Amino acid sequence: MDDSDTYDTLVRIAGSFVSYAHVFKAVADMYHWRHIAVISDDETESFCWYGAKPIDRVLGSDSNYTIRRLRFSSDPTERELDDILQQIRSHARGSFTLVAYKC
Repeated sequence: MDDSDTYDTLVRIAGSFVSYAHVFKAVADMYHWRHIAVISDDETESFCWYGAKPIDRVLGSDSNYTIRRLRFSSDPTERELDDILQQIRSHARGSFTLVAYKC
């Protein structure tokens, strides 16, 4: 919905998700965060998915960052959450920044 030609009647009541991703990039740069895990559900029509996707687009195209996208079902079980935490632990070397979208 970032294309104003296609969605010319759209009125936002908050900033765009891409704008939020750029703000997050500025924060990551300020704190020298380079390895980032983005956790969201796997429902491609959900608010969470739309919030997490621009992080991939903005930071994923920059070679200064390592992005790990972790997805779970919209109603995760304890086991799924444990698996995600294990994945984070297995990829963390030193500091690892976590971005989680849970709706």
